[in-house]
Amino acid sequence: MKLSKEFLVLLNAALSGKNPEGGEIDILTSASPDDWQRIAAISREQNVTGLVGDAVTNLPEKIAIPDNIFLYFLAEKEKCAIQGRRMAAIAKSVIHGFNDAGLNPILMKGPATAAFYPKPELRTFGDIDLFFYHDEFHKARDIAKSESGFMLASDGSFHFKKDDVDVDVHDGYFDLHISEENLPKVPSAEATLLMLSAHALKHACGTGVGIRQITDYAMACDALKGQYDPDKLDAAFKESGIIKWQSLLSSFIINILGIQIPCPGGKTISEEPLLKIIEEGGNFGHHAAGRSIVYGKSATKRKMDTFRRFLRRLPFSLKYAPKETFRTMLSLLGGNLHI
Repeated sequence: MKLSKEFLVLLNAALSGKNPEGGEIDILTSASPDDWQRIAAISREQNVTGLVGDAVTNLPEKIAIPDNIFLYFLAEKEKCAIQGRRMAAIAKSVIHGFNDAGLNPILMKGPATAAFYPKPELRTFGDIDLFFYHDEFHKARDIAKSESGFMLASDGSFHFKKDDVDVDVHDGYFDLHISEENLPKVPSAEATLLMLSAHALKHACGTGVGIRQITDYAMACDALKGQYDPDKLDAAFKESGIIKWQSLLSSFIINILGIQIPCPGGKTISEEPLLKIIEEGGNFGHHAAGRSIVYGKSATKRKMDTFRRFLRRLPFSLKYAPKETFRTMLSLLGGNLHI
């Protein structure tokens, strides 16, 4: 589903923490009931109803919002806030549990990224991701074996449940098939930004990526301004082989979201290839044609569907991240379908 101008105005308001001003608000003044229905549908598909709901419910009275749409976003905003605070509390509890055992996990991806948003509780996330350095990872795994739902994954990570919330634990911080020795030190601002960019790339080259993963990078880049060296960050993108992808990601954020962040080379490129992926599948590609058919099927069928989608996206992957795509294919040939 195409991202409407009305949706983007509201999303930008949520990301900035400010209500639309000046000429931007005019497009909402003339929005029809169908336009508002479309805003709600896009927000659901991109999994940003909490964020957009905050902007909608704080608009000035001169904006005529259909009652059913206003109440929908009001409920979504509250539901998201309750869930967000619950997830943050569970993440804190899990980390404290490992700390009590003398271990030092690093919160990553969704739960950590939420802190970069104006209202962290409105950034939805469904699981908790933790990173351990290699010397602590096996100790953490031994501790987690007694937890509910403990399971080893094919990529070496492990999984368990805490209060019915999925916790994924990794000994690799970056979604990259490259040694982390030459990459930014974890934790650091450069490492956080590289991790978020590589995570978005992984999904863009696989089942799909949604607007939420893109706003994660935008919010982190803005919040960490002054804490990272743009030249060192570009060097990390080059070292990992994703500098072209980063140019595309930055261009989308600048041209579509209107958020000014550093762009490799200082010049934007066309954002259309990434926009197409975002619009065709939404959040993690869940809304792509035929994707819902494999939900509830066996793990093998789901992985094969992911593999087929990865193959269909090869022209994109080879253009924007050729080295990483080659490394991923070698991994797949080795029998690992974790993409």
